[in-house]
Amino acid sequence: MTQSAAVEAEVTSATGTRWIDWLLLPLLGLLTVVVLLASAEWLARKTYPTSETGLQSCFGRGIPWGNAGAIPNTVCSERMAESKYLADYRFNSCGHRAGMECGPKPPGTYRIVMIGSSMAMGLFTPREKTFAALLPPKLSQIAGRKVEIYNEASGGEFRGGPFPMRGSTAQFKDVLSQTPDMVLWVATPMDVENAAFEGPSPEQMAAIQEKANSPLQPGQAQNAFEKLKTALVQGTFQEKLRFRWDQSRTALALKHIFYGTESQQQYVESYLKNEDDSGFLRTKLGPKWQSSLATFETYAAAFESEAKQARIPFVVVLVPNRAQAAMISMGSSAWPAGYDPYKLDGEIRAIIERHGGTYVGVLPEFAKIPNPERHFFPVDGHPDTDGHAMLSDVLAKGLTSGAVPDLAGVGQPKAAREQER
Repeated sequence: MTQSAAVEAEVTSATGTRWIDWLLLPLLGLLTVVVLLASAEWLARKTYPTSETGLQSCFGRGIPWGNAGAIPNTVCSERMAESKYLADYRFNSCGHRAGMECGPKPPGTYRIVMIGSSMAMGLFTPREKTFAALLPPKLSQIAGRKVEIYNEASGGEFRGGPFPMRGSTAQFKDVLSQTPDMVLWVATPMDVENAAFEGPSPEQMAAIQEKANSPLQPGQAQNAFEKLKTALVQGTFQEKLRFRWDQSRTALALKHIFYGTESQQQYVESYLKNEDDSGFLRTKLGPKWQSSLATFETYAAAFESEAKQARIPFVVVLVPNRAQAAMISMGSSAWPAGYDPYKLDGEIRAIIERHGGTYVGVLPEFAKIPNPERHFFPVDGHPDTDGHAMLSDVLAKGLTSGAVPDLAGVGQPKAAREQER
């Protein structure tokens, strides 16, 4: 072998070794990352377990966006990752999580029919620990009469509605069929936000379902490699990776720990950065929230008209979301300029009273509660069992303070009660 050939062989050998190193090192690094992520996900799933089936199994299919009703006489359960309880959902023959059968009220009972969305229904919470179950004994004791709550609030197929959602006005007649002495609408900021959201029309939903059920057409991705290639070409691979991460239990665990350990001030400041969600806390509402309030008013006016014709008192209360409760608890001196957590409360009061209903304001009570946001799930945002207990106390005080004469506390002077009537 000539000297030049030997040198060439040596260089080739050395170059080959370097290329192998360049290939193996990234693969080992990638494998390490995969193992770490898989281990973190396994640990997160053990620490934050969920049930395999959920609330959706008790709801109808193929019904327009968010308005599916519960299937009568069904039972389902679920445990969400942030909760330590398995929530049971038992729907009566009318499809309500009422804790009782539908029909005429028992003699001598003052019946409140409650409407609302997932918070009022008690999503992720065992029924006996919801404020719908905790509130009646408190009202009965304070008012000096037997009070029961028939809960018609629903999580809906997509855990919103049916109040206020498409078809809500027609469904309100079902509320009156439960022989209420009072209708109580427990509203949330999200209900106002969702009021203007109609979702796909029935025709659009049919087209979506037809497309989802249609067989693959020529040229469509048929295997994992083709799907990956399509995602890369269309520039959606990064978005899909981010979506997968957001849906992972590891991401939820990290958010839960981070949000749960933030100070009240840090949490509020972080929440206010998302203008799309926090716009209702502005002293001047933007176009989105003004539009939502306008649509909300059309629902409220329709509900109040139906209740008035039936001679049934219609009462509305706004309960805060996690950030709003925290901001109220902080006190006005800590609010950033341009923000007021009572703004939406005032707007809804004006709407309800404009159409002849009764509005009960309970938000000031949260100024007396230290860190009320601790009683909401940090990531999901619904109240936990302690949150429901907190809400039952706040609602009991508000409903018996005199705004609703039939529930006025027995200790209230008779003259004042008569004057309110």
